[in-house]
Amino acid sequence: MVQLQSKKVYIQDLQPGMYVSGLDRPWLDTPFSLQGFMIRNQAEVKKLGFYCDYVYIDSTKSLANINIAITPEPSNKTPFNKRPPGAVARPFKAELATHQPVTYVEQSSVTQEIHVAKGAYQNIRAEFDSMIGRIGSGKTVNIAQLSEVINPLVDSITRNPGASIWLARLKSRDSYTYRHCIAVAIWCTVIGRQIGLPKKELALLSMGGMLLDIGKLKIPPVILNKKQQLSEREFALVKKHVDLSLKMAKESSRVMPQAVIDMIACHHERFDGNGYPAAIKGTQIPLYGRIAAIADCYDAITSQRVYAKPITHAMAIKQMYKWRGYDFQPELIEAFIQAVGVYPTGTLVELTSGEVGIVVKENPGKRLRPQVLIILDSNKQQRTDFIEMDLAAATARDSQNIEIAKTLEPGAFGLDPETLYI
Repeated sequence: MVQLQSKKVYIQDLQPGMYVSGLDRPWLDTPFSLQGFMIRNQAEVKKLGFYCDYVYIDSTKSLANINIAITPEPSNKTPFNKRPPGAVARPFKAELATHQPVTYVEQSSVTQEIHVAKGAYQNIRAEFDSMIGRIGSGKTVNIAQLSEVINPLVDSITRNPGASIWLARLKSRDSYTYRHCIAVAIWCTVIGRQIGLPKKELALLSMGGMLLDIGKLKIPPVILNKKQQLSEREFALVKKHVDLSLKMAKESSRVMPQAVIDMIACHHERFDGNGYPAAIKGTQIPLYGRIAAIADCYDAITSQRVYAKPITHAMAIKQMYKWRGYDFQPELIEAFIQAVGVYPTGTLVELTSGEVGIVVKENPGKRLRPQVLIILDSNKQQRTDFIEMDLAAATARDSQNIEIAKTLEPGAFGLDPETLYI
């Protein structure tokens, strides 16, 4: 994505030899799968112009003799949330009111929910495996069985989303296909909880998240797993997964809820109308579809895929915040950030005291001071007893203000959030 050495360059100023390091939209909305490539010719400039108004050029990777010109930002280029009169809009609070929103309160701790969330994950994984087998043999999606395994996860998220957020961020144990489907279901449900959707609607969000990409089972793996830039024909085929998913959902064992259909149909639509397959915009896109778009994008860009390396949570949040009003509804992006926080549950951190721990709970009023389970002491030796420290409350200890000094990658000091979770 966008790095510090990158410069914003409009399409008309692009030249062969420039190295593209970022786009003005999510990479997964385009056939440019490498997340970084050298422009070879004017044909590639033209292709970029079909999808983007501007890109980010890495001057350190571009050819030395390239002079990167920067055209001033057009005065008439405004985000969708500052669109001219007549564009599609509907006040978000009024829209939510039609769903009879509820206020959720935490009813348990993350540590209490961990085993519940783990059991729900294992059951969903088993049902997902069974569902793939049924689809492969020509059978349909069994809605009743899917609902049965989803409900415990939804119950856990309503009590305390922290454990499931931790679960959604675990990357290593399953293939991307398994993990992405379950993680998107979790992210959708977490967003729904944050904006106060009733539990029965959270269950629909979770089911929709699970089924967004089932149509990819019908796409040749050689295309889905291609590391190089997709051709126009290949990208058009990948986009067909929306229609394929809809067909499979509509052929399910019972009538698929309309909310789930909306999620499948619209998770690649974008708030400014530059998505697919229908290129609808604003609140023409059903609420569940707007939620699914955020969940799907976030999990994709923070996951290891065959054609792209993951980016950090902090980078993903920063980038998606830039995309608000263009790709995603601003109110929903802000709700997502409020729900997951700066330091999501499961984040490894080093404190200014030298101690190392893992975030187990956000403090809503003090996002930079979460509750941390201390694993290593200041000498980086494992403690015999793990202790919880509330950084919002621990304003002084040993004459120090204890804060987070930095986040750590999984595996730092031999610690793995997944092993700690289990």
